[in-house]
Amino acid sequence: MHARMSRIAGLPPERIDEARQYFEQAELPALQKQQGYQGVIVMVDRNDGRATAITFWDTLDDLKASDRTADQAREATMERARSVDPSREPVIERYEVLIQEQA
Repeated sequence: MHARMSRIAGLPPERIDEARQYFEQAELPALQKQQGYQGVIVMVDRNDGRATAITFWDTLDDLKASDRTADQAREATMERARSVDPSREPVIERYEVLIQEQA
């Protein structure tokens, strides 16, 4: 399994719920249709406007094939949230998942 982690800073805390709703309704369905999609987790710190999203993919090829859709979803959601500092680019990292455990 592989994962893409996107970290975003500078989100106005009062816009986070609207951005979440937009992502779930408008962008998540496109990700779910991508081959190899295995899920997503989105975390936020409302105090300082930081957010992290991790998507999970069957293979590295599936992750790479989803890059364009993920980029579009990230950009549209950030636009919806009206990031405080648009010059702060998101940090995107890719990993191979070695252990995943959920109780």
